[in-house]
Amino acid sequence: MSAAVTVLISGYDSPEGPAFDREGNLYFVNWLSSSVVRLTPDGVASEFFNTGGIPAGLAFHRDGSLYLADEGDDIHGVFRIAGGQATIVVNTYEGQPLNGANDLVFDHDGILYFSDPWRSSAENPIGGFYRHFPDGTLERIDDGLAFPNGVALSADGTAAFLAETYHNRILRYPIDQDGTIGAREVFAALPGSEGPDGMAFDEAGNLYAAHFGGGKVAVFSPSGAMIQEIPVPGAKVTNVAFGGPDRRTLVITDVETASVYQTRVDIPGLRLFGWPGNEVVAR
Repeated sequence: MSAAVTVLISGYDSPEGPAFDREGNLYFVNWLSSSVVRLTPDGVASEFFNTGGIPAGLAFHRDGSLYLADEGDDIHGVFRIAGGQATIVVNTYEGQPLNGANDLVFDHDGILYFSDPWRSSAENPIGGFYRHFPDGTLERIDDGLAFPNGVALSADGTAAFLAETYHNRILRYPIDQDGTIGAREVFAALPGSEGPDGMAFDEAGNLYAAHFGGGKVAVFSPSGAMIQEIPVPGAKVTNVAFGGPDRRTLVITDVETASVYQTRVDIPGLRLFGWPGNEVVAR
């Protein structure tokens, strides 16, 4: 169960991509202003970086640097921010520009999984799903997708999960012991005209998915059954992230109400690659 949903901060017309650093600062993007915002634990908000594009997803590396997915025409990929400077990590595949990256997550070996949806739709399913290895190798996991969106990884590293927004479903990709990725499977579906956006796992293997257009966060059990709905005041819910000292604070971004919300949950969020102590996670 979760507690009441309350406003953490408002006044941002396009919040998305929440991520916590090791010091407890919350970062989120405001894509209409190309901005990455940092909110300190004592409530002070300021612009951390401006991409000049369309920033979407954020993920911290173990070294403390921030990786950012951007859908803008100048970058349309992933770059790394460290020391106030941005470096492009990847924006092409086999010599061709990516569509525009949206969401991303590291596995426990530092392999970066990211979605590449920009300008894809149900009528134009050109979206892709990729992983980028620390040695610079880029692998396309899947293509022909109708706006691939949120990305999450199971705690044991045996599956990758991808929200396909315009087919209203969450896909599961099994990962073998040798790292080989299997064919997509449908893990869960959402009702309505629009579907899942950003996602995050808790420690029990439950998947929290922002339902864009649905006004809620849908919680799925490890089997794919919907076990809970967390209502959000706005309909256009974009993403979720766990934070706080015990990782039991769930933050939720919503575009319709121009706000970032928070609620308390019973089960801590899964420890991510950028958090201390993640070295104990094993495949």
